Amino acid sequence: MTVKLKLLAASLLFISVASFAQQPGSVEYNTVLMPAHGVGDTKSPRSGVRWGAYARGDDRTLGYTVGGRTEDEARALAVEDCKARGSTNCVAIKTFLNACIAVAAADINHRFATMSPKGLRWVRRESLKDCGSNCKIVYEGCAVP
Repeated sequence: MTVKLKLLAASLLFISVASFAQQPGSVEYNTVLMPAHGVGDTKSPRSGVRWGAYARGDDRTLGYTVGGRTEDEARALAVEDCKARGSTNCVAIKTFLNACIAVAAADINHRFATMSPKGLRWVRRESLKDCGSNCKIVYEGCAVP
């Protein structure tokens, strides 16, 4: 074989192996970054958003969520949780974005909710401070991406 023929055969082998790497189902599928792209910049713009909400029913029962992808979804999930806790006529009271919530209560008529992006530890402490000495945390969670 001539040198050119050997070089052609080697380049065809390389091209066929390189093209196999991007076949669906292969380990390497979609692992090559395109120029000007970095890891993680292909997420949708809304992927860094998380909504939370709480709702209240007729009997003052509260329902919560920290898993909403949209504000409307968070409202609906909080109302659903309120109904699941046995209440009726549940209405979303408050929504929050990319933040944590802690609800402290002494009884059903004495509750304090604190929401902040400062973190769960902070909202827990503030909620207990606002509520008073006989209170305990009855709900806590973070709506963070």
